[in-house]
Amino acid sequence: MLTAEQAERGIDAGASFLVTPGCRPEVAQAARTRGVPVVLGALTPTEVARAVDLGAAAVKIFPARSFGPGYFKDLRGPYPDVPLVASGGVNAGNAAEFLAHGALAVCAGTDVVPPSAVEAGDWAEITRRARAFTRACAAGA
Repeated sequence: MLTAEQAERGIDAGASFLVTPGCRPEVAQAARTRGVPVVLGALTPTEVARAVDLGAAAVKIFPARSFGPGYFKDLRGPYPDVPLVASGGVNAGNAAEFLAHGALAVCAGTDVVPPSAVEAGDWAEITRRARAFTRACAAGA
């Protein structure tokens, strides 16, 4: 979600939570007004603080790959109680490490659901990738 209008449409369509790629005050306001939790995107410690101030239920660190799992351990220092979600470049090979370093959750993207597999209708391959990702996350728990 990038705009309040998109947030409203999502909520009207039945969304039980919203996610943004960055700190989007207008999306946070729409979510708050409608009583829907929002996960705001951030990268820097300042952006994490802003997301918390805007009422984020959790903060999505994006792109997580750029700073790596150790960055989550670093963010735990000043933000020990903020739920952090790793997004961007998370895959079966590194998901458990993000979780071990302080991420509450991880997001899977094109590594699990490649656009080419969707286009080809290769649901078996997507299922295989999703199961591998889930197993990798569970192994790190």
